[in-house]
Amino acid sequence: MRNLIVIFIVALKMQGCAVTPTDETTIVRSIDNDSDYECTHLGFVTGSGPMGWTTAHDAEGAMYDVQNKAVELGGNAVRMLNIDSDVATTVITADVYKCEFTE
Repeated sequence: MRNLIVIFIVALKMQGCAVTPTDETTIVRSIDNDSDYECTHLGFVTGSGPMGWTTAHDAEGAMYDVQNKAVELGGNAVRMLNIDSDVATTVITADVYKCEFTE
């Protein structure tokens, strides 16, 4: 029984390591090479989502990390360059842009 309690506490602490979105990340769009927007390149970011319950949860955390970092750079758009995923984590690399969206 004690082992189950320890495992439960460790699992809860690991969940606390997950990356979460902020209010500002709702403005960040994902764009592709074919997007026809007026954009200024602001930089390059890497986001990771370690220790999720599933690979999909890791990927979601990595995307939130990318969006959070894009906002810190003053961006409102990201273009994914690479997504690497394994059993331990997902890592996303992306370019960050400040774009003029007409919508």
